Amino acid sequence: MAERGVEPVERVPLGAEQIVRAAIGLADEEGAQALTMRGVAARLGVGVMSLYRYVSGRDELIDLITDAVFGERSLPESGGPRGWRARLELSARSEWALYQAHPWLPRVTDLISHPPASTNVMAYTDWRLRAVADCGFPYAAMVQIAALVSSFVQSIALAQGHGPRTGGLNRRDWMAARKEAFDRSSRNLPMVSQFGEEALRATESEALFEFGLQRLLDGFGVMLEPASP
Repeated sequence: MAERGVEPVERVPLGAEQIVRAAIGLADEEGAQALTMRGVAARLGVGVMSLYRYVSGRDELIDLITDAVFGERSLPESGGPRGWRARLELSARSEWALYQAHPWLPRVTDLISHPPASTNVMAYTDWRLRAVADCGFPYAAMVQIAALVSSFVQSIALAQGHGPRTGGLNRRDWMAARKEAFDRSSRNLPMVSQFGEEALRATESEALFEFGLQRLLDGFGVMLEPASP
């Protein structure tokens, strides 16, 4: 019985949806390393074993949260841009935006070699295949194009953030702290020793994403050009 004058707390019934929301919130706040069954249970205020009634383990949890996150930015089924290049670019920018919103995502998934059983992730692949379906590529080449776009975006996103060796420093501060070692190591490397502010900006993740995406699409375009006689 609730104490007089105190409103009883209504507990939301536990289910897969609540577990997924809690896991995403936990990862958004604390990073990929916090994404454990025990951590999610603690966030929900329940015993860890109670999660296993709804989720078989961490692998299924990763599939579920990946599906939920990709569902946040579904690609348009109508009204999208015309042409294979514009459509592939849109899909790459949408996936990039997901990684900016959830930096932990590329650290817990491997969308190429171990793709999750996720409808919303597979919808991105299907959308990219349809983008190039009328270009005359064999199906295997179409799959390679779709996989390369995702692999490129994910690899650049993985390069973001602060790894364990940086001590929490951002990239610029990390480079500044190691300038003496960098100068010493590059003393006899004439090209590398020219690395300065412009090069630092050019190798920021956003700049690499923009540069690399256009070059990747340029390469696909070359495949479509008639062979020279």
